[in-house]
Amino acid sequence: MQLPDIFSLLLPNPLTVLAQLCATAILFFLMYKLAWKPVKKILDERSKYEQQKLSEVESLKAETEKLNAEARSTIAEANKSAEAIVRSAREEATSVKNELLEQGRKQTQQMMDNAQRDIELQRSKMLEEVHTQIVDAAISAAEKVLEDKVDSKAEKQSIDSFVKEVINK
Repeated sequence: MQLPDIFSLLLPNPLTVLAQLCATAILFFLMYKLAWKPVKKILDERSKYEQQKLSEVESLKAETEKLNAEARSTIAEANKSAEAIVRSAREEATSVKNELLEQGRKQTQQMMDNAQRDIELQRSKMLEEVHTQIVDAAISAAEKVLEDKVDSKAEKQSIDSFVKEVINK
């Protein structure tokens, strides 16, 4: 009898096995209803949220690249515009410089011409005065030397011709 007792000890009780299987099935069912569906729903929502964020990031990245390209083109246009402005300013400055130099040259030439005219006028006045003084001095010297009555007109003409000869030499 010992042998059947070992068999009875080795083999589980079918009623216990059935109870354990029912308890395990109930636990699986409860886990499925209470834990699996809510956890799966949370995981699905999280997955959708992450997918949405990834698509937003991709659209933002594309928009950023587009804005960067626009900014680069705007900067390039601004650089071209700045270069054109600088070039124009240099040309205008050169033009103004040349114009001012030309005005300065003209004014200098005009001042030199005016000074030359003034010098010539002063020279002619001075020569006239010197001529008059020389004539007067010669007449008075001649009057004193000759003291006889000589025609002063003829004397004045001869002295004038003498002075002109002296001045022209």
